[in-house]
Amino acid sequence: MVFLFILVPVILVSGIAIYLERKSGMTPPDLTEHATKIGEAYKISDINKYSSGS
Repeated sequence: MVFLFILVPVILVSGIAIYLERKSGMTPPDLTEHATKIGEAYKISDINKYSSGS
């Protein structure tokens, strides 16, 4: 009987989480945009590396 107090909330919360995930239509992040931002960061880093600091 005690296992019902543990199992029922876990099943209920996981069911709600799966329902909301499918309802919201979550998609994986756009990796091309992320790669572009990383490339820009490397360019800025190279510019700052060769500048004369004071």
